Amino acid sequence: MKCRKCGEPSVYHQKHSGNKYCRTCFIKETKRKVRKTLGRDVLKNNIKVAMGLSGGKDSLVMAYLLNEFYKEIPNSKIIAIMVNEGIEGYRLDGIEAAVKFCEKHDIEYKIVQFKDYLGTNLDEIVKLAKEKNLTMNPCSFCGVIRRKILNRVSIEEKCDFLAIGHNLDDIAQAVMMNYIEGDVKKLAFLGKSLKHPKFVKRIKPLEKIPEDEVLLLADMLELTYHKSPCPYSCLSFRSEVSEITDTLEKNHPGTKYSIVRGYERLLEHIELPGYTGECKICGDLSATEVCKVCSYLKNLGILEKSKFEKI
Repeated sequence: MKCRKCGEPSVYHQKHSGNKYCRTCFIKETKRKVRKTLGRDVLKNNIKVAMGLSGGKDSLVMAYLLNEFYKEIPNSKIIAIMVNEGIEGYRLDGIEAAVKFCEKHDIEYKIVQFKDYLGTNLDEIVKLAKEKNLTMNPCSFCGVIRRKILNRVSIEEKCDFLAIGHNLDDIAQAVMMNYIEGDVKKLAFLGKSLKHPKFVKRIKPLEKIPEDEVLLLADMLELTYHKSPCPYSCLSFRSEVSEITDTLEKNHPGTKYSIVRGYERLLEHIELPGYTGECKICGDLSATEVCKVCSYLKNLGILEKSKFEKI
């Protein structure tokens, strides 16, 4: 089995395309895809990019590639943002891996805590939700809070873009979840980005790279990443959808690409809903009078602890 690019012995067979790659050509081909995904509007002079780093394989592969690209571009900068949600026995290991990576590659980083903004952490919130018999999925709450914090820090750091380590599998799962739930608004926001001074535009460098290829690249690059899954992830709807898409991909290679390509065609016919105003409590963009985060905190009875100042 020879590499389709150079004829050397291959180490990876890409099932959906039938192509075989040696180590060197696989790394080059993945870098080419990511560079194409980012495009010239992102990879240019005078750009500052924030990166959400968890310490897992996706975020560190993303950080490695962005660092490779931007260190060759004058007057550009990347900064890593690590969010500590307060998950005992899990998050600190990921942050440690992310910090070691940044220090090794001389990347500026900033660590922020849920407790800094909420006055409490995720573990305590999950316990409180159970005590109050609230049907609140930990992943749903954690996701909106983490995104809110990343956006705020990116604004404070005057960044042009906020890079998220979502891979092809993540995008395909998100598309399917919103299809199943019939949430057209979320489908629109998933694929389009707001233009507003209170919102830093998202970029997803790995959105066309399958998860197994991200894992392979992380190992080829000998990255030391955090491998343990979040203890709350098994409780999410996403984990169920992930099993479905994985089964489809196994039986029909290329399914995940097809899901995303079909969604991208559909996006051409979906208008991005406009935000009607700002949350009256925290001042962030919101389609309702009170944003989802402040609504969660209110239901939990801990809104008064919130330290999200109006921006």
